[in-house]
Amino acid sequence: MNLEIMIPSCIVSIIIFSVLFNIGRNNFKSTTNHQFDLRNNFPYEMQNIVKGKFNWQLRFVAFLFATSLALFAINAFDLKQGLHLSMATGTMILSAIVIMLLFFVDMQNSSKHMILAILEMALTFLSFAFVANYVFFFNNYNYPLYMGIVTLILALFIILLIINPKLYKWMFLKRVENENGEISFERPKFIMLALYEWIFIFLNIILDLFITIVTVFM
Repeated sequence: MNLEIMIPSCIVSIIIFSVLFNIGRNNFKSTTNHQFDLRNNFPYEMQNIVKGKFNWQLRFVAFLFATSLALFAINAFDLKQGLHLSMATGTMILSAIVIMLLFFVDMQNSSKHMILAILEMALTFLSFAFVANYVFFFNNYNYPLYMGIVTLILALFIILLIINPKLYKWMFLKRVENENGEISFERPKFIMLALYEWIFIFLNIILDLFITIVTVFM
């Protein structure tokens, strides 16, 4: 591990994400006059607007966010300690790249976006699972046992999220009948896939923060 880079990259990634979210939220509101809602707005909707003032700024900050996550992953583990740490590093780097692409690829490219969403869920699960596996079975670096327990619990939590049946009905709109008896369809309060994309972004940040805290206090 390289604490001199690892700690700053973790802190910077959190700061950059805050900047990213605020730029995207303002970009969305300035062009739609609606508040951005994590429950039913996808990450790409922050910049998927022709008239958005800050589209390119948001894409650049998304790139910086992915870079900071990848930089953290590269410096979080001593890769000489074993293949499983190398696999954890690899999945965390790939996850960072996919997160960036979730801000770029919209539902006009629905098949690509769905592939990215599935990849993000899988890579996030594998990141937690590889860390837990290393701590329990290959712990040459003497990481504390609670690190494995927490990452295992979160990996199991991810499995529960993925098998949630509501996730696979995310595309259905809300059916609304007005006073005249006319039927219309509108975006529901919760779009599970959109919410999940944000949850998995936060899980990646949580993993980085947790690894940093554990390493500092080892």
